[in-house]
Amino acid sequence: MSLPVTIPASRLGPVTQILLALAMIVLASVPLAKASVMPGGNSGWLVIASRSDANSAVSLARGYAPRFPQTTVFQSNNGWYAVTLGWMRQPAGNAFKNSLISSGAIPGDSYFHNGERFQYAVWSATGVTGGLSQALLSATALQGGSPAGSGSYRPSNQGYVTGLNPRGDNYLSLRTGPGSRYQEIARMGTNTPLTILGRQGSWLSVRLQDGRSGWAYSKYVASVPSAPATPPTVSPQPTPAPTVVSRAISPPRPGLVGDLSDSGDTFLSLRTGAGTGHAEIARLLEGTEVTMLTQQGAWIEIELGNGMRGWAYGRYLAAAATRNNGEPDKDIPVIGPDPVPPQVATPAPGAPPTSSPSLPDLSTLPDGKRVALVMGNSAYEYAPLLPNPKNDAARLTETLKRLGFTVIVGLDQSKVAMESTVRSYVRAIRDADVALFFYAGHAMQMGGKNFLIPIDAKLEDPTAVDFETIELGTILNYMNAPGRLSIALLDACRDNPLARRFRSLGTSRSAYVGRGLAAPEAGGGNILIGYATAPGEVALDGDGDNSPFTTALLEHIETPGLEIEIMMKRVKADVYSATRGSQSPWHNSALRREFYFLK
Repeated sequence: MSLPVTIPASRLGPVTQILLALAMIVLASVPLAKASVMPGGNSGWLVIASRSDANSAVSLARGYAPRFPQTTVFQSNNGWYAVTLGWMRQPAGNAFKNSLISSGAIPGDSYFHNGERFQYAVWSATGVTGGLSQALLSATALQGGSPAGSGSYRPSNQGYVTGLNPRGDNYLSLRTGPGSRYQEIARMGTNTPLTILGRQGSWLSVRLQDGRSGWAYSKYVASVPSAPATPPTVSPQPTPAPTVVSRAISPPRPGLVGDLSDSGDTFLSLRTGAGTGHAEIARLLEGTEVTMLTQQGAWIEIELGNGMRGWAYGRYLAAAATRNNGEPDKDIPVIGPDPVPPQVATPAPGAPPTSSPSLPDLSTLPDGKRVALVMGNSAYEYAPLLPNPKNDAARLTETLKRLGFTVIVGLDQSKVAMESTVRSYVRAIRDADVALFFYAGHAMQMGGKNFLIPIDAKLEDPTAVDFETIELGTILNYMNAPGRLSIALLDACRDNPLARRFRSLGTSRSAYVGRGLAAPEAGGGNILIGYATAPGEVALDGDGDNSPFTTALLEHIETPGLEIEIMMKRVKADVYSATRGSQSPWHNSALRREFYFLK
């Protein structure tokens, strides 16, 4: 065994003493390294990307989290941020990684890292962040992994699923985040054992025995199993609720959203189908009045005052009290952001009367059913706010109602919500004589086709247009029907940072992204298509409460005896004048008969 040898300073040369002193100063100035986040053993973190700033890394991670609920972002000691899907042991990890790469689920340059450079987790879909801890390793293990060297590890906080309603869903959802709006990972039956990792409000961060982790509503988790014990069941993935015979509520019954205090949320989700596995399309506040149409098990199909239909959990619906000699109140509470009410100017004494805000005499309206879909997207999550589209949609909605239209409204909607609203519109126009579509917000053209952009679109990869947008042509195809007159008006040619981001990808697809919107073909339908500005040009959002195009449209749409193509020419003249020649609306008409909003 060797022993350390101490050399007296007096025996060192003067040069050596100076060099030794300098080395000690340098060592003293080096800060202690932060502890690494290493799973240990033959294990590593599956890294799919690195970003130079935390916001970019977290934004990318959120996109992977719905499929990979262990997704976590680590700050590295080199200042970069690593996006990981979780950690695994080898060699199973490499086989798992290769299968994901071959399926296109993750980038081809993804790799495993032992975590030596990782200092702490800045964000995780599991809700567990910070430095190295048992809770972090337990929550982020992929495919049932467990911390290396854990041996006979026992969870410090054991829980069980209890208190489910056998007449309801009879399962507890495991979700990617602390709230019912997060995606469902699995469905847990009574007495499913859980490891409780943490809490956020009424939600618990938990881990299943198979290694999957997520969030569960704490009301249905207890420290002991319920009696009598029943074999726990956990579905491998979200599946549609079992088929239950639907029963029509005849006649449809008025109802309202009741007390939500024990639901875990301040809203009742409106979904595309009867069960929590279906997509959420709206959130209803207490007191919102509805019409109940169909019952399927514990779920009720309802219709809102704006024409939107969907399914809600029947436990939180109650029969509405009637008044006015048995007639229910027709005032429906606003859902989501408050629409801007129409501003009616008070005419000066002796001034000629303006168009009346009251409903016109129905004898002045053409015969036939009129249905409109009005959409306005302002609050984009990954682009600057557009102030006016929501205002434009709200103002036009009120005007179209006065003109005898049944109006379906969509304000500040995600991709899923927009799709559901469009489907409600398609169902509503089946027997319509006049179908109108108005959209205000961001849109883009690619390869000669136009795409409407929901508020949750990111457009960060070549497939984004296919999966994050809605093609305008799809809506126009449904509107085009024999015997129907269709009108499509788009105030959607604004300067679009999302389209610029997509072009910057440099892919072969992004090369086909053009400025503004492309000129669509009216086709063989009886249709008029109008844009806020010419194809390939950019429109102004406006300095007032409404865009220049919508302002001009509202000015002329209620003029009696004004045929629509003459109206569009007047709109064009007003916008051209208001923008000092920088914007000129455009329309393409294949109408085979005259149309008047008001005769």
